[in-house]
Amino acid sequence: MRAENFRILGFGRVINRLATLHRSMVYLTIVGMLTSSVFAESPRIWKSPNGTFSVEAEFVGIKNDVVQLRRTDNNYTVSVPMRQLSAADQEYLQQFTKVERHTAEVQKPKISAGHRAEWMEGQWGFRFNMPGMMQPEALASFDVRAMMDQIKVLDTAAWVQINLTQGANGSFYTSPHAELAKHISPDIVPERDLFGEMLDALNRQGFKVMVYFASEGPAMGKHPDKALPGVIENWKEYAKSLKMTPEEAVAEIIVKEYSLRYGTKIAAWWFDHPSFGDIPMLEKAARAGNPNAALAFSVREFSKLTSNDESDFTGGHPTPMKKQKASTEENEVAIEMIEEDNYIDGSLAHFFPPMQETWNSGEPVFETEQAIDWTLRVVKAKGAITWAVALADPKKKKAPLATFQFNQLKAINEAVRKSRE
Repeated sequence: MRAENFRILGFGRVINRLATLHRSMVYLTIVGMLTSSVFAESPRIWKSPNGTFSVEAEFVGIKNDVVQLRRTDNNYTVSVPMRQLSAADQEYLQQFTKVERHTAEVQKPKISAGHRAEWMEGQWGFRFNMPGMMQPEALASFDVRAMMDQIKVLDTAAWVQINLTQGANGSFYTSPHAELAKHISPDIVPERDLFGEMLDALNRQGFKVMVYFASEGPAMGKHPDKALPGVIENWKEYAKSLKMTPEEAVAEIIVKEYSLRYGTKIAAWWFDHPSFGDIPMLEKAARAGNPNAALAFSVREFSKLTSNDESDFTGGHPTPMKKQKASTEENEVAIEMIEEDNYIDGSLAHFFPPMQETWNSGEPVFETEQAIDWTLRVVKAKGAITWAVALADPKKKKAPLATFQFNQLKAINEAVRKSRE
């Protein structure tokens, strides 16, 4: 973590962000008083975990484990993930976490009119995971027409989520990328643009498209053991040659390229494991091709809906399926939160449960009546819900959707239609 690689967040950008979110002057005044009175600290030396790199800076604030520091050499305010600081620095920051929680409790105004996720209010969608270059044969043979022939009847669904990375593995992709093929490995990106084909087919059918993207990218901060040999090292060297951190390069080189390529065909982005990426840069890159794209960063407090300043709708991640099924009563807390208020900390309340044992495979875990009930409750409360559905052959990644879950989607579709009559 070299000092020059700290990301600079301009003051004007922060003000513009606040204006976009329509926060009241009263809220700004309260937060400003808390920040200036509690977080006023003398400059100190901040170090990376291995102690190799350091910078002198004044502590400004902390939120969602991202630390704001004002450098003494140029007076710029920079944003640094807490995990990129030394153990001593992290221990020092513990004194401020209580203040952070208290500040977060300040009531934010409900946002609706003109909000980027407004089109998702009172709507539902579904998600399936397409094969990436981890399974090149499955990618080459994936049948877009078979998928569309099946799902086109789901005419009350407003969106479909499809993946640019192969699930949570950020080192394999479903769409070509010349820079990755040239500088990292030709084995991680396809020649066929499966993502683009599916995107166009969904748009033609009237579905909006939400992108799933693993924020770790080829750096594989979350899953280093699942990358092809040499990919992580090549990515870090390439980012260094561009004078970027690996996290910055994921946003600038990968996300921005895809965003510009597909433009307004992409209506929303859902970023997984955002703590392994540069959230402000991901936000900017995702909107390069569509300034109105709605974004969600999956900051997690499992079974509860949580958000951050960069999100337009909540990630909605349920309790991990290794602990319990998505259909359990604990996850119903998310539905109840949506019924209480369809905006949470300025983000549209959105829930994202899988219909089966895992995100992409396993036996169904919802009774059809329960799936319908949860969907109708969310739709009635003007929230949003995305159902993650397995493919018919999840191991070989073959279309279309699994029969039982698809029948559940059809039942949801009919129930939503009747509720709107």
